[in-house]
Amino acid sequence: MPKHLVSINDLSKASIEKIFDLADKIDEKLQKKEPIDLCKDKIMATMFYEPSTRTRMSFESAMYRLGGKVISSADTKSTSSAAKGESLIDTIKVIQHYADLVILRHFNDGSAKLAAENSLVPIISGGDGSHEHPTQTLCDLYTLRREKGKIKGLNIALCGDLRYGRTVHSLVYGLAKFGATIFTVAPDDFALPEHVERRLKLAYNTEVKKFKKFDEHLSATDVLFMKNLKKSKGAKEELISENLFQPIPIEYFDAIYVTRIQMERIEGTKSRHESLMSYLVNKELLEKAKNDTIVLHPLPRRSELSYDIDKDKRAAYFKQAAYGVPVRMALIAIMLGATDDNIKMNIEKSDDHFLEDKCSNHNCITQEEENVQHKFDKVEGADNTYRCYYCDLEKIVKV
Repeated sequence: MPKHLVSINDLSKASIEKIFDLADKIDEKLQKKEPIDLCKDKIMATMFYEPSTRTRMSFESAMYRLGGKVISSADTKSTSSAAKGESLIDTIKVIQHYADLVILRHFNDGSAKLAAENSLVPIISGGDGSHEHPTQTLCDLYTLRREKGKIKGLNIALCGDLRYGRTVHSLVYGLAKFGATIFTVAPDDFALPEHVERRLKLAYNTEVKKFKKFDEHLSATDVLFMKNLKKSKGAKEELISENLFQPIPIEYFDAIYVTRIQMERIEGTKSRHESLMSYLVNKELLEKAKNDTIVLHPLPRRSELSYDIDKDKRAAYFKQAAYGVPVRMALIAIMLGATDDNIKMNIEKSDDHFLEDKCSNHNCITQEEENVQHKFDKVEGADNTYRCYYCDLEKIVKV
């Protein structure tokens, strides 16, 4: 059976570390301009139903640098038989005979898992709707490791559109695997989805600390939480006082991860979209941060990240994009069995599910594809709660 990567949850911490160790070795060779022919005579197909710059081009660059070849459909929704109504399942069943590996980006949540169920060759998700983006998380975690020297124990602030931004939905699980402390800074309309928070708590015993803005006043509970957190890490407590009106200090964070408003996925008025316009990370804000705080962004950016910090040494988002090449080279090589590294990547078996007529997520792949059974898994530790097998949206089911 082929190995697939459709969620960051498919990878253990040890597997991610193996990918990063290989990426380090590959990056060293790239810097020395040494040839790397690990995937000679292999073909990778990139199937992108949505626009992409960094993900598609870094994957294609990665394959070429590994000595392999690429066949690409950069606007699959419009230029392939999908425009004629061909299903994703049929497309995958054809493409699997043309390539040794498929990179898929699709506008429906859960599309990568459906593709993996129907493919004889490895599927790697390049992002599926507002669901997940696991390889972006690999790049994010790798950047933290390279720039900060570690991930465990870091205080990470995730700010912006956390509800519709798929990169964050994968990243929180990755950060939890490595023991980082996660803070979110977003208005209620753009907070992390409830099912993501629940999975964090149940699967990783991790809870995020939520704020609506960087200068939001702390409650008594917040103060106690942050004082205990500082104490447990053996750090000084000057930043957190007994004053319950003290705002959340930006100098508390080791990294700030900024996301753009996902305009293409949001329904609502312009004023609702503008509720995030004040989440601007700029020179003035960074003046309050630590000298070694780094700023990350999956890009592209809009108004949430000012150009006036691009030359700041703490701006790491272009390095983050560049690291995508060695990370994806390592991932491709491992997925194609071109190295001795053996990591476990498994798609859950689909033979023991609660079956029901419909998933309530209007963007779930089950709403798009005909003849696809709606399947749900029981959420351990949550009574009568089931999770959609494809998109992860949870629902209460009376059985």
